[in-house]
Amino acid sequence: MTPDEIAAVLRHQRARGPLPSSAEGLSAWIAALQHQLPPVAVELQSQWNAISRLRAAGLVVEEAEGKAILRFPPDGDALDRTFALLGLPPIEGGGAAALLSATERAAHAAGSAPAVSLPLRVHPAKACALGWSSELFSLTLLISNVSLREEDGALLTKDSAPVVAVCAEYDRPLTSLDPPGVASYRLDEARAQGVPTLRLSGGWFRPPLRLEPTTRNARIPARRSEALARAERFLDELDEAWQRRLGSVLEVAWPVYRPARAGPLLDAVVGRPLPEMELR
Repeated sequence: MTPDEIAAVLRHQRARGPLPSSAEGLSAWIAALQHQLPPVAVELQSQWNAISRLRAAGLVVEEAEGKAILRFPPDGDALDRTFALLGLPPIEGGGAAALLSATERAAHAAGSAPAVSLPLRVHPAKACALGWSSELFSLTLLISNVSLREEDGALLTKDSAPVVAVCAEYDRPLTSLDPPGVASYRLDEARAQGVPTLRLSGGWFRPPLRLEPTTRNARIPARRSEALARAERFLDELDEAWQRRLGSVLEVAWPVYRPARAGPLLDAVVGRPLPEMELR
């Protein structure tokens, strides 16, 4: 582990506090933990016979298509301790392995992040110092009528065609790219409110925005595929309304940090707060 990763683990443990020693107050303790770590969906094994005891402790267990799904914060020690305090059989391989497997399945279903990203200028240690989590996510931007200069990653406009950008996960158009910012209204309101067209930097006094390879350890939001399909439909409809002036679309990752508890996201390009959105 790198020093930043070790520090992130210790900061989480400090924020979480010690593990409970009895089942009394367990529900409130887990609820507080969920404010720090958005829950992931863990499929329960039938032999655990755990549904009634977990629900009695105030945990959310959903049943669908013959499966039982527990929603629990991604903290393996906390999951193991919860099962032990409720008198349930231990999870094979441990809670961390079960949560990691669930997280990886969700990431696989969400697809992969775009290959290129807005520049990551706020690193995890800085995000923690500012009061956010060190957990990095990649949102997806769709940008029309731009090209990427191969030698230096500069983002360039194609001729005089309109540049429109949307953030799939926020379901909003962008009002600027450098620094990135989203509109106050959703895509289904954008035609009535007005779709912003962007001016890219580039010239003697303001160099072009340069993209970089997407950070490998950035997480993908769980419902990226749904959000991406919604954003693509919006751009298809806009392209038709604008008489096919949007042209090709480039996918670009937008690095952000989720809050340590509740609150806004943190943009990892310039380090400013963004509108609230649940990431998991």
